[in-house]
Amino acid sequence: MADKDEDTPQLSGVNAGDIDLSDETQDFRFLSNLSFSGTDLPKIPKRGEKDFEPHATSLQSSTLAASRAAMHSALSIPRIHPPKTHIMATYDPDTNMAYVDKIKSQHFQTIGKFFQGKEWLLPEEALFMLERGSLDVRWPVLRTADEDENDSNSLGVPMSLQGAYAAFIGMECGVGGKLTLEMYNVYAGLKRAGYVVLRSGSWNNERGALDFTNLAKLDAREATNKFWNFRIFAEIWEMLLTRKSDGGAERLALGPLITPGLYRTYDDIYRLLQIIPNHNRRSPPTFSLPADSSNPFHVTYHIYKPTGKFRKSAPGPPDYRVAVVNARETSVPTMAQLSDLLATTPYDPPSASSQLYQRLKHGSRNIILAIVDQGIPSYIRVADASFSDEKLYERQARGSRGKRGGFGRGRGRGRGRGR
Repeated sequence: MADKDEDTPQLSGVNAGDIDLSDETQDFRFLSNLSFSGTDLPKIPKRGEKDFEPHATSLQSSTLAASRAAMHSALSIPRIHPPKTHIMATYDPDTNMAYVDKIKSQHFQTIGKFFQGKEWLLPEEALFMLERGSLDVRWPVLRTADEDENDSNSLGVPMSLQGAYAAFIGMECGVGGKLTLEMYNVYAGLKRAGYVVLRSGSWNNERGALDFTNLAKLDAREATNKFWNFRIFAEIWEMLLTRKSDGGAERLALGPLITPGLYRTYDDIYRLLQIIPNHNRRSPPTFSLPADSSNPFHVTYHIYKPTGKFRKSAPGPPDYRVAVVNARETSVPTMAQLSDLLATTPYDPPSASSQLYQRLKHGSRNIILAIVDQGIPSYIRVADASFSDEKLYERQARGSRGKRGGFGRGRGRGRGRGR
């Protein structure tokens, strides 16, 4: 019979670790101390204290009103472009891109592409630069013979942030296909984190091509080193010491998995339990499903770590591959969809010196799914884990902890001399 206390609702108190301070009412009165005049750039001060519970007093109401007034006054300050770093771009409606005639920033070392004397920016690149205040995008102007070139609007009307979101996002005619809001959220978040983000080759395709990278090099290297190392001796000893299973399919269907006999190690028993066949991960990949334009799982971005060795002309293989998925419109991927998605990534086995569970997490092929739910991305790594190659049952000997000896040594258990 169940205890009476089990029917009583358990009312747990508020845990301090579950409270997100960013969701609470902020005290913006510290913004009043900012000085926006002069040549020196203002420094952002520390945040003030927050009130977590309203108590309907005049002091709290006046404090909240002063905080809101300081926030609105700080947001109302116009954002200007300094003349030395002012970069002007022109929107191209035919390609849904923006081009810059003269660059003045180091940001163009990782974004843009030089073509016909101009630096062309992709929609997400132009929108990100405009959003952070580093780029002045202008609407194009069709000049006539009667217009004055010295007119203030001869360079085009400045594009607002709202207009940039409406122009760059969701345009089917853009180069590289449709840029969705989920794709831009992932791009902007990774760029703010310091990563170099580039579009993949399968941006506008139904799916990427099969990737045979590293497979030919691996086969050639193994064929060269097969008879020039000590692996041949290890294979001979494994053949002599490993217990072979007898009976085949009849033993698995009628008899026990572990036949009676003499077993020298537990490894022999675990090998007999390994009856599920596995595929060779070094074999060339193949697609399981036919090409479908409605398949949402394809590589969207190539991610590079923020190092000084990156060159835009020769980026090299990326550190991560990200596929952007809309959580509201996409269901859980099937095994065939994941298999086809991993087939477009190169064969990248983990390092032999890494730990066991790190090798399983890395897998032979891996990709990162950026699942965006109402503007909030969540990153999940999907990998082809090599459970057949990594023997979980093999126990490696631990290193010795050092020798203990002498009187009075080793955790205080010894007796000192003279006692």
